[in-house]
Amino acid sequence: MTTEAVEIELSDEDIDAFRRRRATDDLYDRISTIAFGTLILTTVLIFNQSPPAGEVYGYIWYSLCVGLEVFGTGLLWCYRNYYQRRSLTFWRGMYMSGVTVLAALWGSAGVLFFNVGVMTEQMLLFVLIVGVTVSSVSTNSVWLLSHAVYLVVSTLPLIIMCLSQADPQYRGIGLAFLAYIGVAFSVARSGSITYRDMMALTLKNMRLAESLREQYEITDAASRAKTQFLASASHDLRQPVHSLSLLSESMRQETETERGQQLVSHIRSAVTSIDDLLGKLLDISRLDAGDVHADIRDFPLDALINSLVIEARPVAEEKGLTLETSPHHCAVRSDPVLLGNILRNLISNAIKYTDNGRVEINTGITSDGTDNDTVHIRIRDTGMGIPADQHEKVFQEFVQLNNPERDRQKGLGLGLSVCRRLTTLLGHELSVESATGQGSEFTLSLARAELQEPVVTTIEGQASTAAGVFAGINVLLVEDDAMVRESTVQLLEGWGCDVRAFAEAAAGFDSVVSEPEWPDLLLTDYRLPGDMDGQELSVRVREEISADLPVLMITGDTAPEQIKAFSEGGIVVLHKPVKPGFLRNAMRQALIAV
Repeated sequence: MTTEAVEIELSDEDIDAFRRRRATDDLYDRISTIAFGTLILTTVLIFNQSPPAGEVYGYIWYSLCVGLEVFGTGLLWCYRNYYQRRSLTFWRGMYMSGVTVLAALWGSAGVLFFNVGVMTEQMLLFVLIVGVTVSSVSTNSVWLLSHAVYLVVSTLPLIIMCLSQADPQYRGIGLAFLAYIGVAFSVARSGSITYRDMMALTLKNMRLAESLREQYEITDAASRAKTQFLASASHDLRQPVHSLSLLSESMRQETETERGQQLVSHIRSAVTSIDDLLGKLLDISRLDAGDVHADIRDFPLDALINSLVIEARPVAEEKGLTLETSPHHCAVRSDPVLLGNILRNLISNAIKYTDNGRVEINTGITSDGTDNDTVHIRIRDTGMGIPADQHEKVFQEFVQLNNPERDRQKGLGLGLSVCRRLTTLLGHELSVESATGQGSEFTLSLARAELQEPVVTTIEGQASTAAGVFAGINVLLVEDDAMVRESTVQLLEGWGCDVRAFAEAAAGFDSVVSEPEWPDLLLTDYRLPGDMDGQELSVRVREEISADLPVLMITGDTAPEQIKAFSEGGIVVLHKPVKPGFLRNAMRQALIAV
């Protein structure tokens, strides 16, 4: 995936329009400050200095100032509540009108309160007018024209009064005011340029953020579509493979000739290859899409490894290999499902690339002197080994050593890539020690957990495949796919089960209602026709009829939220295509747990 830089081109018209809008907002936001400051300054002036023409003119002037402040407050309220009803030009015109009137009031103060005979009073007037013009730099510089109007109108009458006096001191003050106007305007102009640049940058950032948001929405939509596709593809593609797997096992039980057994063996090998390729491709896609989430918990390691050994031993013995393990009396902190996937891939790889000898699964524990003990699960084989310069390369996608002909029976080279992604997700460490011709040892390191109670386990041998292994067990099967339903019935009956099969959940539920004591196990698909799916069927049967009935849910769905819902409901989930040996072991575990 490549990421291209997003270039945002802004025209002068875009920047000017945005600046005008933001400047108008800023100007109106400062009206309250201007009104409050004007009230204080006019009050100071009226209480400390009287117009030479009479106090009444001072009070009239003060009343006009207060009235303008009321007008400004009302204008601000209208702008905030009715901005959309008028154009931007109207609101800027109203603001400019207010600024001009306010500047004219202060300019008139320079004439009305000018007292040639009392210099101390003149100094107060000078200071106040300088104060209001200085404040204009910060409040009006975002609109340079409004600041220029305010600056000139508020000071020019006072400058004229000073320059018209014979006293050189007043003339000097008038000239100083002229110089001050130039400096104040220069400062405001610099601020206006800075404001324009800041608005250009703000607009560019806003458009960049919008562009990124749009790109995120596109990417998110693509990710959701990919997740949906994977869920649908997983279900639709695995359905026929699941049926083939079950039918091939049933065929093996029915075939007596040596030639027939060989053909069945080839069929089973092809089905296993398809299952392996499909599963790993989907695993890679889900991991890369971030659709796999870890459910970390503490659990004993023995049960997990024993289950994997039972699953893998037939394949190992078929190659003439010895699959060895020893008791693992410890608990670990991980996601049992994802950890099982890692170990399954490592064990499968060890068997696949070992032609003679053995595969060993052992554990060791190291301590750093604190409570943070580490469990090391080691899978060692006597196979062809891996050259030292290829140790990291084997964890990449589609990398296979000693398979130049790309024999699909040896996989796609995705197993170790899946393992590396899963260990990263879980926060575990996966390392390899190997040399050409000397076998390989993969070590998975993860946190040790405390066992809640003693764990006593035994290593179960290869499960029997003879007829009658589940003799007397009543299985309620709900599966809408006719081919899968028929193949499953044949397989279960070959194991000695008494099976009642239905295509819809409602029919299966009615069967349990009519004979609540009959089923020993409910085996159901998730996606079913009608108003009830497999999960709803399981919940209703447990809540209304038999709370202890073991339930196995077989599904091709891989959506993480759906898998989580199954787990929270106490339903054991088997993903299509299910290998007969794995189904047999799951049934045995479910029946033992009752």
